[in-house]
Amino acid sequence: MFHKMSRGSSSFQKKGKARVVSIPGSRPSVHNSQLLLSTGMPSLDHLLGGGLPVGSLLLLEQDRHDVYSKLFLKYYLAEGVMSGHHLTLASLDEAPKTIMGSLPASTDRDIDDEASNAAAGSDKMTIAWRYQSQSAPRTGLTTNRFGHSFDLTGTLDAGLVSGADVCLFDGANAGGKEGGYYWSLLKQIERRISDCGLSTSSNKAKTNVMRVAVHSLASPLWGWEFSHHERENKWHQLTTFFYMLRALMRSSFSVCLVTVPTHLFVDPALLLRLQTLADFVVRLESFQGSEKETNPVFKDYHGLFHVVKLAAINSLVPPQLDATDWVFKLRRRRMVIEKLHLPPELSDTVSRSQEEGGVRRGGQGGQACMGDRLPRHLDF
Repeated sequence: MFHKMSRGSSSFQKKGKARVVSIPGSRPSVHNSQLLLSTGMPSLDHLLGGGLPVGSLLLLEQDRHDVYSKLFLKYYLAEGVMSGHHLTLASLDEAPKTIMGSLPASTDRDIDDEASNAAAGSDKMTIAWRYQSQSAPRTGLTTNRFGHSFDLTGTLDAGLVSGADVCLFDGANAGGKEGGYYWSLLKQIERRISDCGLSTSSNKAKTNVMRVAVHSLASPLWGWEFSHHERENKWHQLTTFFYMLRALMRSSFSVCLVTVPTHLFVDPALLLRLQTLADFVVRLESFQGSEKETNPVFKDYHGLFHVVKLAAINSLVPPQLDATDWVFKLRRRRMVIEKLHLPPELSDTVSRSQEEGGVRRGGQGGQACMGDRLPRHLDF
């Protein structure tokens, strides 16, 4: 039996807009409203679908000499310093203090200083009495900026680095027991999440995020799992650590970047397991010491950038890329990722050979109609 409703009442309620968490250095995705953080490189953010989603894990397969992969790590950390995020850096191959002391310099601070100076100068101006009670208009520069520009020829201001909330892990207090480095790092990350109130189960309002960076995980200093085969069952510490690390990211307002020297792995099955556990997987293939270094096709680049895996978070399909071949180049001041294009010299050679072939197929005396110049079989 239906009950008669009173006049003026309705069972339908207007749906309000979903509340989006506002955190400095972040922005919601235009596709699924997922909160994104910048990796410090706009070209890498584009490949990841706009940025690194909060709660995700990015696996970066290092180049053989760990030259360019370390730059990716420094971009990631420098972006966290400029955005005021909590940072946790773990490294056994190189002192974490050394990494933090060599972050690329920011080129956006000059703009911020000019804006602050302009604001200070405007306060000294004399204006009409009728406008003194009105608030000053907002400028175009805001503190909640997504992504910053960095200069590799300089280092980040020491005052900014020292003022950042950074927790360093070098394995000094991990103990000599088996797997001590892995479990000590997990406990430290879990403690940081709890102290900063970043857990998703906490009712505290989220005003910041944490960036976790692990440099050269699974290297010989972490253990010898990479030197074993699958049948020996010696991988459980590394794979369990990776699984629990991803679980910590999922249950908190955190993101993680892990660099791994996969070229040291004896059994490729270990790499497949780590790729399955990660959300995003990219691989750097440097041209240093290889035949591709002298190849004219790659003369303008420093290596290949392979996109191995893209996650589909809060969506049915992962981000779709408009190309499959990507390369990275190290310029004087910055590193960029671009599509692979043939050099103009090779393109001219191909076009000249086709044009000369068309002329030879023409009539006597060099006169030929347009139909003779066109190839008989078109290749689409």
